[in-house]
Order: sequence, then C-alpha cells, then structure tokens
Amino acid sequence: MENPITGKLSTLISRLEKKRANFYPADWNADPLYEVICELRKIIKEAHGQKAAPPLRRVGESGQ
Repeated sequence: MENPITGKLSTLISRLEKKRANFYPADWNADPLYEVICELRKIIKEAHGQKAAPPLRRVGESGQ
C-alpha cells in the first residue's frame, strides 16, 4: 500500500512533468523544474527504501 504522502508527491511530480512539457523540449534537462522533479523522486525512493526512483516520464510535444 502506498503512503499517502508519497501518493501526493507522485501527483505533484505528474503535474510538474506536464508543466515542463509545455515549457521545454522533451529532452531538455537544464531547468529548475527538472531539478525539483529529481529531488521529489529521491524523497519517494527514500520513503520506500528503493534502490532507484522510477525514471522521468517522456511527454510528447503536445504536452500529453
């Protein structure tokens, strides 16, 4: 069962990924949102005791 906090963080990550898709090209990783998403994924990883966080989702050019 997923922790309510990590569920909220996952939702926030999804929202940030959608915003990034509207602001930057799909392969861009030199922006503040990318760094925030990576840090949130580290927090989720630590909360679950996992070795690696799930990779960033690729979002198409249309932002979907």
